[in-house]
This record gives sequence, C-alpha cells and structure tokens, in this order.
Amino acid sequence: MPPAKRRRVTISDVAALAGVSKGAVSRSFNGAERLPASTVKRIHDAADQLGWRPNAAARAIKGAPAHTIGFVLQRDPDLLGLDPFFPLFLAGLERVLSQNAYSITIRFVSDATEEARCYKDWVAEGRVDAFIVSDLRDDDPRFAMLDDLGSAAVVIGEPPADVHRPSVFHTSDECIEEVLEGWITRGHTRIAHVMGDPNLQHARRRRDVWARVLERHGLSTDALAVGGFTEPGSAEATRELLTAAERPTAIFYANDIMAAAGMRVMSELGLQTGSDVAVFGFDGIPLGPYLSPPLATIACDYIELGSIAGQVLLEELAGRPADPERRTLPARFVERASYGADAAS
Repeated sequence: MPPAKRRRVTISDVAALAGVSKGAVSRSFNGAERLPASTVKRIHDAADQLGWRPNAAARAIKGAPAHTIGFVLQRDPDLLGLDPFFPLFLAGLERVLSQNAYSITIRFVSDATEEARCYKDWVAEGRVDAFIVSDLRDDDPRFAMLDDLGSAAVVIGEPPADVHRPSVFHTSDECIEEVLEGWITRGHTRIAHVMGDPNLQHARRRRDVWARVLERHGLSTDALAVGGFTEPGSAEATRELLTAAERPTAIFYANDIMAAAGMRVMSELGLQTGSDVAVFGFDGIPLGPYLSPPLATIACDYIELGSIAGQVLLEELAGRPADPERRTLPARFVERASYGADAAS
C-alpha cells in the first residue's frame, strides 16, 4: 500500500501555530515594518517548525522582496573552480547574506546578448532584488542597463568615474610597482608578464602597471604573453617566453594559478624557479606557501571583499546609501623563495 500523501503546509497553519492572522504572516516575510520584532520571531519560528516558506512566484507578483541577489557571469562555468577569486569571494558574500535571510542566484551566460536577457528577465519576474557586477569591461553596457531597470547593484572593481554605484575593490597598483621595483634594484632588466584575459579591465590594469614601471627605467616591454587566467594558457605563454632568444630572468604572473603552471614549465625546461627565473603572482592562494619553491604573491583578502560587498548591498536595499560610495581594501606583498635574490650577472 503506498504511503499516504503528506498534506501541504499552508500559511493558515503557520498563522494558527503562531497565534496571528494570515496577513501578519505575510507581512512578516515582506519586510515586517509594522510588526513588533517579537511577533516576527514567533511567526518565523512557527514557519521553521512547520517547514513552510512563502511562494516566491506569488511574492514577486505582489511586488514583495525576493530576498535574492543575482550574479550573472559571462564565463565558462568550468573555469570557476580554477579562479581563486570566486570561491573565496562567494564564501564571504554568502556569510553576510545568509545571516540576513538572503540567498544568491548565479547564472553563467555565453555572450552579452544572453547576459542582458538574463538581467531583464530576472527583474521583470521579480526573482532578484539586486545584482553583483564583476569582471568589468570597457564601455560596460551593464551600468546603463541597470539604470534603465531601476535595479540596485554593488560593483566589484573600480567603475568609471561617471558611474555612481557602490563599489568594493582592492587597491594593488602601488604594491605591484614596489615589487617590480624590487626586482630592478636586484639587477633584473628582462622582466616578463603573463597577463590574464585581455577583455577584462583588471587584467589590463596589471599589465599597464608592469609596463609603466619598466618604461620608467628604460626597459623593454616586449616580453609579454597572454595566459588568459588559465593553467594551459599560462603553460603555453611561459614556454613561449622561456624559449625565446632573449629569455627573461623574472616573470610577473597576473594570478597565482598561472604562476604555479609557469613554475611547472620551468622545471620541465630544467630551470630553477627563484634562481634561474624569479616569479611572483597575484591573489594569495592558500596553496602558495606549499609550492616548491614557495610562491611570492600580491595577496588580497577576497573573503573580506565578499563580506563587505554583501554589507554594502544590504545597506543600499535598506535605503541607506553607501558612505563612502567606493570602498577600497589594501593588497599586500608576501615575499617567498620564488621571488629570488639578485639577478645573475
């Protein structure tokens, strides 16, 4: 005999258990401005006990908050686990959102057309209350689109000066400059750079800092290769640089994953990282100290970045504009053996 079908819990059940009206239950999940905190807690405790949650679609029709943040990424989802930024950033973000009964919905899209459709559909359907905007691009169409949609958002990265939306990002330019200057002081005159995806502003910015320092000292900037923020891309770029007629004595990688892949290529070519070729990366991955040799890096606290982004976004949704509008976190150099000593004469 099949088991009896369990009756679906309704808002009436929650109201009865909490000793309130159905309207009070509804208001408690839609902001609860007119209800005492003790009443809201009693209602939510009753809902938890019964395993009941308001229907998201019905709430969207009524214009109630979705308590969900949207994150649309124009990336290959297979690359997400290879990028040290996203797991740590999402951990910090989720910690803040979950404490405030918010969740996050992530969608991967293949191009700008699909990206725009996703933003518009989510807003039209009331599925999200705001967005996280990252991977900034030149003439980024998302800012104008968000203005047209009237949607809240927090920007991860430094937006253009004419974009007045709350943003959170690390300031690393001066730190990179100091580390490169340290190499030049140690006698390096052939310093290469393996950059990330040229379509992304932060990849081009790291390249530009590298080029600016070398040009200031009259050094060539032709030792540049694109790794695309991937291990295979970095391995190919590193091999290209190290088999050139004039091999670099030092390489700055745009992230630590590419640096690790490059160090493996150096070993395959019979070169010793830190003595034959000095190396430093960017991000500060937890495995950096355990590589051989330990990897020098520009370290960024992406968990803190995610936490602050979540706090800023919740402030905006509550009608409290971020102050200051642009919040910055410092990057720091972690010197380890891969950074090397003086260049070979």
